Amino acid sequence: MQPAATPVPSRSRSTPWVWQPGALALGLFMLGLPSAMQAQTQTHPLAQENIRHTILQGDTLEQLARRYLGDATLWQQLQAHNSVPSPYRLRPGALLEIPLRFMRTATASVDYLQGNATVSRTDHRNQRAPLTPNMLLQEGDQIQLEPDAFVTVRLADGSTVRVQAQSQLQLTQLRRRGRAGSLQSVLELQQGGMEIQVPGKPDGTRRLDVFTPVAATSVRGTQFRVQLEPTGRTSTALYTGKLAVQGIANAANTAHPTTSGTTLPAGYGVAVAPNGQLGQPTPLLPAPEASSLPTLQEDAQWLELSLPTLTGAQAWHVEVRADSAGHQVLRNGQFAPGVARFAALPDGHYYLQLRAVDAQGIHGLPAQTPLRVKAHPVAPLTQSPSPGGLLAQGEAQLLCTPVDGAQAYRLQIAALPSTTMAAEPSHFAQPALDVNDSAQCQFALGALPAGHYAWRTASIRGLDQGARDQGPYSKPQLLRIAPRPATPSADDVQTRTLAGMTQVYWPGEAGQRYRLQAFSTPDGAQPTLDTVLTQPQWTAAGLPPGTWHVRIQVQDPSGLNSAFSPSRSVQVLPLVRDGSGNAISTGTGLGLEHPAY
Repeated sequence: MQPAATPVPSRSRSTPWVWQPGALALGLFMLGLPSAMQAQTQTHPLAQENIRHTILQGDTLEQLARRYLGDATLWQQLQAHNSVPSPYRLRPGALLEIPLRFMRTATASVDYLQGNATVSRTDHRNQRAPLTPNMLLQEGDQIQLEPDAFVTVRLADGSTVRVQAQSQLQLTQLRRRGRAGSLQSVLELQQGGMEIQVPGKPDGTRRLDVFTPVAATSVRGTQFRVQLEPTGRTSTALYTGKLAVQGIANAANTAHPTTSGTTLPAGYGVAVAPNGQLGQPTPLLPAPEASSLPTLQEDAQWLELSLPTLTGAQAWHVEVRADSAGHQVLRNGQFAPGVARFAALPDGHYYLQLRAVDAQGIHGLPAQTPLRVKAHPVAPLTQSPSPGGLLAQGEAQLLCTPVDGAQAYRLQIAALPSTTMAAEPSHFAQPALDVNDSAQCQFALGALPAGHYAWRTASIRGLDQGARDQGPYSKPQLLRIAPRPATPSADDVQTRTLAGMTQVYWPGEAGQRYRLQAFSTPDGAQPTLDTVLTQPQWTAAGLPPGTWHVRIQVQDPSGLNSAFSPSRSVQVLPLVRDGSGNAISTGTGLGLEHPAY
């Protein structure tokens, strides 16, 4: 017959908080406490928590040590901790404390690593080492992620902790109940955010708690996300399962923390203010429409993703993944509405996942779509004309900068129905000109009519077995084609003499300017006079007396110039001039010629 059990005596110290199925987590966070207070605490409060076992008929300390600690010989530790006078007198119904620190330690591993991250041990807190794939992590390890990083940590029970960029996480407690029992884990999120997925069915003996400075969560077969903002606010979003969330109202009071708690259903989230005040559970923002997500990226320098519009979204959490399940996240970050921008990725097929973030910082339901990156071979840079430039009809030629490795180039020109319309991809559905395989990065436009156009180019490279690979098109550039102004003919250029001075005149239009050149010989290469006029006439002055050969070019307001007119001979007489430079006229109205000539 089992001897009567001796109740576990009460102790003068405060009884540690003990987890039981369905209970809310309660924890204290030491980060940011004064150094003197930390020095007084030899062991982290979370590591001092116990499991309470209700003694059953037939229980012995050896059996309980084997069950919880994995080693029957540790029964004496249980006896000493619980102040049990006799190990043979355990009374059914009494409570026995099993300290978690007596349990076997477990390990975790780095399941996936993208970018740069470091790890430090509890006994080498000031010495950080690079985190590496498949690295084993132990209780107390602290990992820190750079802005380009993403890390997936796999716990011993198969739970995955997906830690996002610019986060800091400590594996405060990794213990296993018995030799192969359920895991007892405590994680501290000290900066940034993470998402946790616990596999299998809910397990009342498994414990996974997550702490921030102002909040604690207790997990039961769950997928959820925790985010610690720079302001100190903590937000939690639950996607599957159940989640107990508790606020820590006074993190500095290690003996009597004041807390409030709630249990979240799936599809809800809650925020905890920096002072530990727990907010009201709120439905998660819905997933954006998949059709509103970008599916193609063609920039070789940046990965720029247009973010959709969603009522209530104050920000967006963006992930670019190598796999649909999100085990390998290549880019991640949170962005204000508008555009998300990352460093470029190699050409390939990826997955884009977006979650809207509400005004409380709670992450909404995700939407995911395939994303293709096709940025190579890179498109040529446009060289001529400049954006919006004007080209002469029948003479227009487009130039672009050759691309290393390109074997050919493609040009498309689309006619625009409006002079103020921006170029859209739809305008190129039926291009006015499509040159598919040009060996040179230059294109003659031939007989395209006058009008407004947009043009774009792409590079083509060779692949194995003669295959060809065309890269993305360049950003469309606008141009305009217009006829040149008419060149004055020989008959258009007329002369007349007034007071002995020769005047040249020709037809013109409002807004036009005119370039006039005068040569001393009919076939002269360098003009003696080269001037621009605003009126279609010129008085032969300022040149030495003699015969001069004049030609005229019309400059249109559009910027196009005509060809030069045929040369016209003009006489400059040796007139006598007064002190003001004006020709002295005779009584007949003719200019007075100088007698020396």
